[in-house]
Amino acid sequence: MKKECSLREGLLIRFLIATLIPILLFSAATQMNMVRAQRKGLEDQIESNLRTSTQGLDMLLDKYSSVLYDLCTDETILDAVEYMNDLSDILGANRSVVRRGLNHACSRTEGIVGIMFSLSGGDTIFFDALNSSSTNSSWIEEAGVPEVEKEYVYRGIPKAVYANGEKIYIFQIARKLVDYRDIHRELGTAVISIEESQVCEAIDSGGDDRSYLLDGSQILSAVSKEEIGRNYGELVDLKANQYTSFTNEKCGYTICNVQPMGEYRRSIQIQYLVLTVIAGITILIVFAATFSVTKPYLRIVDNYKEAMDRLQKGDFTVCVETQEGMAPELRNIAEGFNEMVVHMQDLIRQGKQAALEQKNAEMSALEAQIDPHFLYNTLDTINWKAIENEQYDISEMLGALADILRYIVKNAGGTTTLSQELEWLEHYLLLQSVKLGKKPELQIKVPEELMETRIHKLLLQPFVENAIKYAFTGRDTGNMLVIRAKEIENQIHLSIGDNGRGIEPELLKRLNDESADLGEHMGIVNVRKRLKLYYGEEATVYFESIVNSYTRVHLFMPIRASHMEYPSGERTANVVR
Repeated sequence: MKKECSLREGLLIRFLIATLIPILLFSAATQMNMVRAQRKGLEDQIESNLRTSTQGLDMLLDKYSSVLYDLCTDETILDAVEYMNDLSDILGANRSVVRRGLNHACSRTEGIVGIMFSLSGGDTIFFDALNSSSTNSSWIEEAGVPEVEKEYVYRGIPKAVYANGEKIYIFQIARKLVDYRDIHRELGTAVISIEESQVCEAIDSGGDDRSYLLDGSQILSAVSKEEIGRNYGELVDLKANQYTSFTNEKCGYTICNVQPMGEYRRSIQIQYLVLTVIAGITILIVFAATFSVTKPYLRIVDNYKEAMDRLQKGDFTVCVETQEGMAPELRNIAEGFNEMVVHMQDLIRQGKQAALEQKNAEMSALEAQIDPHFLYNTLDTINWKAIENEQYDISEMLGALADILRYIVKNAGGTTTLSQELEWLEHYLLLQSVKLGKKPELQIKVPEELMETRIHKLLLQPFVENAIKYAFTGRDTGNMLVIRAKEIENQIHLSIGDNGRGIEPELLKRLNDESADLGEHMGIVNVRKRLKLYYGEEATVYFESIVNSYTRVHLFMPIRASHMEYPSGERTANVVR
């Protein structure tokens, strides 16, 4: 069986839920906004890093492209190259001129490890800055000359070269040598080789991220030189890093930014932890505040419960004490409870008094049972005396009186059939005709199927009595009573009509007014009250009359309710205990 929680537990749970939901929603919204802001900041930082890397690479390429452009447009060098292509450099003077120019360019520009001219005549001139030599080089010719189709060609070499026993990686920029006097005449190709570290520094954004220069998936430049030449996909770790790439339009290579996510995730975790701690502290504070606020009210509720338990056990002396500063609603409850207890005490006293009176009435009723039997026996004796003296009218009247008394006494206040009620009325008319000197003519117009309909006893008698008492007074002949019955929409409609003196309009109006004071017409008032008691608002009494012509009384009662019977002489009263 499921255990029910107390009011205190229920209130605390509901208060906690009511406060916990907003706190959780606020914490979730705050966390989402913070995560969104941090995510946006991270994305902005990555975008900025890519932009910085691209700008650095563009500046680097422009720098060395300018050096190459100066060499390729130097008139002295171009003249020397032209002579060499024409095989007119017998003494090597032009070669010396070109070498000096290459040497000068390498010495004045940091990062250049070598420059080489590949002439259209088949000759090659270079200066190896790593070995400070223009005659011997272990790598410069091995690096080769890229094919130039556009103005500039940029080539990263993923394979290391060796100079003086050291392994280095280079990046090349190439440009065609063109006769400035005839731009369609090609003199050869000029190539500058720079250290890969210059490219690495250029694309480095300066943060905790790492940048790579890629040719497709092959690494051309990286902080860790061991990674150059490897497949970039082998280094990807999506759980630990976020990867963003951008293609540089100048060289055509891809710059890839690798942003470590460890610090970002730790920051998010710390935020979650802080918000969780704040939410927990807030919940504890709310819990303490809720307990503090509800404690006095719950104490009052406990007092109410204790009082109700005592009342349930039969202690009607209990009283709920009202305290100063108590909320108006709780004060009203306390006062209402105290008034209810006082009212219950009164009801108990009344119940005890009613029980005592009922007991006395039952004893009186038992004692009074002798009287009807004595009365019936006496009437029977008088009847026989009347027969012996041949007073048959008196005998008939005594028999009718005995039948009337038996009908009234037996099951008083109960129900009977319509046929039995009409039969009783005939006996009643027999006795009442003595006052008139002649029995009124009684016409009963009731369908046979309604004869067994049950109605409460003596409902028709007051109206018959009024007809004899008022309608036929002063009339010797022609007195007629007509009783009709019919069924209308689950109701029985009874009418008692006479051809007597009629009713004055003013009195007729009062008779049809249920709230009017009818004075001496208490029988009508009694019938109307009984109908309301038996049938409620579904029963109606209505009078119609024309002076010196007729009077009709109409009774409407529900047939469905007419089958109910009350035990004779039995009434119950319900008392809340």
